[in-house]
Amino acid sequence: MSDKQYEMIGGDGEQYGPFTIQQLQDNFSQGRANAQTQIRETGSDGWLPLGQLLNLSEQGQASKPLGVAVLSDQPLDVSLALSSGWALFKLHMGIMVGAGGIYFGILLAAGMVGAVIPFANIFVQGPLTGGLIILTLNLSRYNQADISDIFLGFKNYGWLLLVTLVQGAVVVAAIVPGVIVMLLGGLLPLMQAQQAGERPEFGGTTIALISVGFLLLLVLGMIAAIFTYFWYFLVADKRGEFGEALAAGYRAGKMNFWSILGLSILIGLVVLVSVIPCGIGLIFSIPWSFAVMAKAYEQIFSSSLVPRESE
Repeated sequence: MSDKQYEMIGGDGEQYGPFTIQQLQDNFSQGRANAQTQIRETGSDGWLPLGQLLNLSEQGQASKPLGVAVLSDQPLDVSLALSSGWALFKLHMGIMVGAGGIYFGILLAAGMVGAVIPFANIFVQGPLTGGLIILTLNLSRYNQADISDIFLGFKNYGWLLLVTLVQGAVVVAAIVPGVIVMLLGGLLPLMQAQQAGERPEFGGTTIALISVGFLLLLVLGMIAAIFTYFWYFLVADKRGEFGEALAAGYRAGKMNFWSILGLSILIGLVVLVSVIPCGIGLIFSIPWSFAVMAKAYEQIFSSSLVPRESE
């Protein structure tokens, strides 16, 4: 992360500083500065718009991809992610709930189509998830977004579809040992009984195998999910090449394993409870979960709020 210091001309015409790039970004996100605010590097004579330094377009969104993700030295603070995620969701509840409704509705429709065309939802899940991530990050970083941002993931369709397939393959591969053990526990007595022409009996060995297999499936699946937890964010946020993004996500999972585990369990419980009222609660819990994950993402990848200073 850059250690350069900058000065800024405030709305009252007074000069303030010094600020780091992170602090300038915070000023922008909190509305204390805009893309036209004049800034300069401490000690230099040339002033330039803040938007130029932060690579912002006139709409206040990133006009250039950010650089390769760099892990923060600080571990993930789960309580901070939850509180700041809730604050972000509460501040922009209207647009986030609207986006959550679109996201949930399209995936539900794709699931229905999947009854006729198998795995139809796979072809929209990645781009839609990427779009909701972009919308959430725009709200977090720039304090503004458009409801249509949820479809921006389709501009990066190929990579977001690929990350869906790769993540799915990793999780499936991870749970295979557990599935095999469960099948052995359940199928073995059936096969033995069939050969003997008897009714199958599920004894202690069978129950033990099924239990161990289920536990293995759960643990290995959760480990795979943690190591791939931020893949969607990194790819949607265009943090380097595809392989670089996946490697950064793996390192984040390794460094913050227990924190991500705790956060994912809490989010999972909230989402699970929100399903109870006919699934309507998902319209709220899904965007809330994205807000929390976005804040966790910005904690873990310290440069996720720091744009490129040069091409």
